[in-house]
Amino acid sequence: MTQPIDPRRTLVDFFGEFAGSEDEYLLYDNGYRTWSYTYKQVAGAARAFAARLATAGVGKGQKAVLWSESRPEWIAAFWGCVLQGVVVVPLDHHSSDAFVARVQEKVQARLLFIGEGLPRVESGSAVVWPLSDLAWIDGGEVPRQDVQPGDVAEIVFTSGATGEPKGVLITHRNILANLAGPEQIVRRYRKYFRPLLPLRFLSLIPLSHMFGQMLAMFVLPAIPGTVVFMRGFSPDEIARQVRRYRVTAIIAVPKILEVLRTYVVRRFPEAGQIDTSHWTMRWLHYRRVHRHLGLRFWAFVVGGAPLARDLEEFWWKLGLPVIQGYGLTETAPIVAFNNPFAIRRGSAGGVIAGTEVRIEPDGEIVVRGESVSPGYFGAPPEASQAFRDGWFHTGDIGEMDPAGNLVIRGRKKEVIVTPDGRKVYPEDVEIALEQIPGVREAAVVGPDRVRAVLVVESGADANAIIRSANSNLEDHQKIHDVTVWPGPKLPRTEATHKVKRTAIQVWLDRGGEPPPARDRDSVRHRGRVLRRDVALFLEGEGHRGRGVHGGVSGQDPVATERRLGEPGLGQGLAVGLVGREVAEPVLHLLHLFATEERDEGQPDGHAKAGERHVSRAPGEVERPCQIIEPRPTAPAGQ
Repeated sequence: MTQPIDPRRTLVDFFGEFAGSEDEYLLYDNGYRTWSYTYKQVAGAARAFAARLATAGVGKGQKAVLWSESRPEWIAAFWGCVLQGVVVVPLDHHSSDAFVARVQEKVQARLLFIGEGLPRVESGSAVVWPLSDLAWIDGGEVPRQDVQPGDVAEIVFTSGATGEPKGVLITHRNILANLAGPEQIVRRYRKYFRPLLPLRFLSLIPLSHMFGQMLAMFVLPAIPGTVVFMRGFSPDEIARQVRRYRVTAIIAVPKILEVLRTYVVRRFPEAGQIDTSHWTMRWLHYRRVHRHLGLRFWAFVVGGAPLARDLEEFWWKLGLPVIQGYGLTETAPIVAFNNPFAIRRGSAGGVIAGTEVRIEPDGEIVVRGESVSPGYFGAPPEASQAFRDGWFHTGDIGEMDPAGNLVIRGRKKEVIVTPDGRKVYPEDVEIALEQIPGVREAAVVGPDRVRAVLVVESGADANAIIRSANSNLEDHQKIHDVTVWPGPKLPRTEATHKVKRTAIQVWLDRGGEPPPARDRDSVRHRGRVLRRDVALFLEGEGHRGRGVHGGVSGQDPVATERRLGEPGLGQGLAVGLVGREVAEPVLHLLHLFATEERDEGQPDGHAKAGERHVSRAPGEVERPCQIIEPRPTAPAGQ
């Protein structure tokens, strides 16, 4: 990897540092085929893409929406836009058609780049370019644009966990300043990476998310290392990818670690046992787990949402470090990060170089530095109040531990303040609840008393769960009432799987009404994505099972997807391709999604939907539970 001669000023300079490297950069496995690209090949494709943008008359400052799953073409298109000075607007591939159209209109996009299986959303003057058309050729040198450090490189729309999504302006300077801290760690500890080389990171965080971008597109090229992308997130498939590609670390949100923990404990019961012996003995005790995940697998890199302490401790017990950090889209994105060779468990690590952090009297974390965004795209002044007095007010509550590491306590707006002025952090109570058998998911909201909303296993007693949790909580943390959520899972953001506590609190304040119907376009789009993934899976299984090439039964994945959407045809096609044993579980998923598309997000008739159990508060006399049935939604016009 070539080293910079002069200090970097823009991302174009950073691009030039890796553009000539023959090292492997990207691996992409869609469950059907595998593609591999070097840094040099990605750079060549990016230059060809930049030339195509120039030919189309799309230039500096104009906007292009990038709506796709994480894949090599995503990265090549991004760098092509950077070379041409085009502003990228990345969107999660789970975004609904309607949301994509709104963003296109808002930013006045000239182009819409779409991933595999996504619809052509026609809106305004934007022209649709399928990413599958990207040419993997070397475009040669392209004329250098007058790109400046303060120019906007991308507009990243936040997840919307606490309100209307906002477009965060991210400049070239923001990204390069944020990269400086991780690069210092890489340079200092480069020799310690040698036993792990070649480094391969399986990225399970979308590239539309700044944390996923920073690691896959900026930190790894500085090492250098390889990024592995895959389709789907089943734990068995994740384990297979880790073994097959000799993955060193997984980049993921905490929810993925939670799913993998359940998978590992179910498959290897010894993983659920406590072992406090020396780490070498523990490694032997859990050797079946290590063998299953691959002996080169070293650690998890986690971000995007709070990490439960018990989840972190579980993986450490198995001998697999969890490296967590803290950041926001507005800070491009890293604020604090654990040094992989000096991890402080239970914290987000030390503040990165070039960034200042201050804890306000009310506990709020405020940040300043060159990585902080200049603001929001097209936002009214009141929406930019978080940027004031030279500091970005994060809205998160935290503290610095004696060693100078940042410890995150929760969201400022979500902190529950009891009548006597004591503060309750929802995450603390949720951790206590989720450790109780029978609890699948838990959310805790206020505003002035602790209320819990649970997703429980069939037959679980919500009152007994609360009594058990309260026996381990401080007096001010004790849960006053509990409601069973009327559905199989709590509402979460798409990319980072954060619980939408604001939406849950509004639902409770309305008396536990059925949740509002989900956006019809979103539900139908997710159904299309699932059918596409199933089609690719079935075709791939057919190839592997029959040892043929170039199609099964004359079908390609697109045709397979179309037939899976037709009643009565999907089952026969799937069974014919791969046999009943493989096909039936997949078809069950399709059936569930078909039901979801019909119901458009209404409650699923769970027997305990909407039950609200009021438990004894400190000093109160116990009283019977009050059951509140979900109120029917009133017809329009009444």
